[in-house]
Order: sequence, then C-alpha cells, then structure tokens
Amino acid sequence: MSKRFIHSINYMRGLCMLGVIGIHVGSVAIANPTPNLWLVAVLEILSRFSVPAFFFLSAFGMFCSQPLNQPFSYKDYLRRRLRTVFVPYIAWSLFYMLYVSVLSHNFNLFQPLAFVKTLWYGLAMYHIYFLVILLWFYLLMPLWRGLLQQMEKAPLASFTLLFAANVVFNFYSSYIWTAPTDSPFLHDAFVYRLNYVVFHYLFIFMFGAFIAEHFQRAVDWISRHGVFINVLQLAATAGMLAAYYGVMDYLHYDVLSAVFTVHQLSPVGMVYTVTTIVFFLYWLECHSVPPVMHRLLSMLGNYSYPIYLVHPVFLSACTGLAAHFHLYLRAVHILAIYLIVAGLAAAYSAVIMNLSLPRWLSVCLKGK
Repeated sequence: MSKRFIHSINYMRGLCMLGVIGIHVGSVAIANPTPNLWLVAVLEILSRFSVPAFFFLSAFGMFCSQPLNQPFSYKDYLRRRLRTVFVPYIAWSLFYMLYVSVLSHNFNLFQPLAFVKTLWYGLAMYHIYFLVILLWFYLLMPLWRGLLQQMEKAPLASFTLLFAANVVFNFYSSYIWTAPTDSPFLHDAFVYRLNYVVFHYLFIFMFGAFIAEHFQRAVDWISRHGVFINVLQLAATAGMLAAYYGVMDYLHYDVLSAVFTVHQLSPVGMVYTVTTIVFFLYWLECHSVPPVMHRLLSMLGNYSYPIYLVHPVFLSACTGLAAHFHLYLRAVHILAIYLIVAGLAAAYSAVIMNLSLPRWLSVCLKGK
C-alpha cells in the first residue's frame, strides 16, 4: 500500500491513549468505598479496547513501513525499533524506579535481583509492561511476516481459526490456570505472563498487519457495511456492559472482581476490541472529520507516546494531593482528575516534542 499519512490511524492512537488514561484513573474510582458503577463502566470496561488496540496500531505501523512485498532487513529494522522502544523503556523504567523509591523511602528496587526482575517483566510502573511485550513482538518480526504470508492464502479461515484459538488460550490464561508454587522463578513467570507472552494479543496484532497490507480494500469493505458495523458495535458494547453488571448481579462479585473478570482478554472483550477498531475505522476513515476534531485528535495522536510515558506522574500527583487534603473522591472529582491528567500530560508532550534536545535525550524522552 501507499505510505501516505493515514489520519484515521493517528486519530485512533489519540483515542486509545485517552482510553488508557481512563483505565488508570478508573483504578482510583474503584478505590472509592461506594464507587459510581456507571463511571467505572466507562473508565474500566468500555475503555478496555485501548490496550489491545495499541497492538493493532503497532502492527499496522510495522507492516506499513515493512510490507511483505518489499525486501526486509531484520538488522536494520531491529536497530530502529530498539531505538524507538527499548531505549525509552530503560530510561523511563529507571526514572519510575527512582520515583517510587523516593516517594516510599525504600530503595529495595535497586537490589540486584529486584532490579533485574523489575526490568525483565516491566514492573517499574503499572503501565510500562506494554513496552516489554511490544519488544517481544518486534524481536519476533520474521515469525509474524512468515505467519502472515501463510494466513493470506486463506485469510477468512486463518483469522477465524486464530481468533478461536486466541479466545480459548486467553480464557484458560485468565480464568483456569493457576500459578505454580514450587519454584519462585516459575511463579513469577506465570504471574507476569501478560507482560511477555505475545499469544495473548496475537490475533489483534496479526489483524493489524493484515489491514496494513490491504488497507484500501479493507476501507472499501468497511464503507459498504456501515449499518452492519454500527449494529455490531452496539451489540458488543451491550455485551460488555451485560457481562459487567451480570457478574455483580448474578455472581455477587464486587466491582473490583467484576473489572478483573470482564477485561480485554475475556471472550466478550476480544469481540468488543475488534468491533471497536472497525467502528473507529468506519467513522474516522470513511467520513469527514470536523476541523476542530481533526486538530484535537491529530494532536493527541502525535503526542500519544510521550503522554503514555508520563501520565502516571500526574495521576500520582493528583491522588497524592487528594489524599493530603482528605478529599473524598466522588464521581465529579474522578472526572476532574481525568481531565487534569490528560491535559497536563498533553501539555508536557507538546513541550517535549517541540524542544530541540540532544540526540540521546530525545531518544530517551520521545523514542526518536
């Protein structure tokens, strides 16, 4: 496909980043002794598409820049991707390890075994594990290229089979398998499996690769099936909400247990992720976007990476201030925290992205 700039994909980066912030702010909402169930539903349930959607977007970008019909240099590709992801990962992990250690007055994270474990599994902060699993996807790029070539021989059957296999794997990983207790190493490897086992997100990643290879054909199909896509999105959204309220009403789960049950790797969550991605493509690629919305979504998309890296700092500051002033966080306060965190992270990113920095610092802060 042409390497033209695709605004809809960039818009989706911004929207997914807002979803990620929503999930993390949702953790604050859940901590309320009497949480607002609708607010939690929006922040912690309906925003769940955003994490796997980033794997879709990552695969899309990878296969746009390295399509199957062009020569592929694994060495050159890996050098670029490591600069974009590995260097910022190390830099921000060290920053968050120091940040947490200073706030807690405990520097045990820098003990050798804890230090290695933290970096290996992406434990420096709750959001940064994403870069670890993304690095595994990057390292295995030749495997994904070969797999996509095979899947393109019978795409409908291949993707249906992969989706079904992924649903089964994620179901067992989420609800059935239990951590071994006879070995601390195996126990940690199981507990932190979402941080490196790429099969959890393999379908959505390969789906992004396939759409990148056949973008115009996919858009043509999507544009002709708008009613079906909208109805499917409504059904998937209703399914997510029904599962969320259902486990509380019928299984008597508390809100936290409901959120841990109805997530992006649950069967309904996987369906919801796919329908939401296609839904966004339909409305953002097949329709004109108002100028004001274009500027806002473009800004969020352009700054999504720095926003992702820094937003826990502002969320920590907001919750810390609320705790200092003994503020009871009602729904209006949670929404205010969301807006403040998103706004400050975007402002930081705007400054950082427009600064002329030394190359090494630019790579650490921006990934480029």
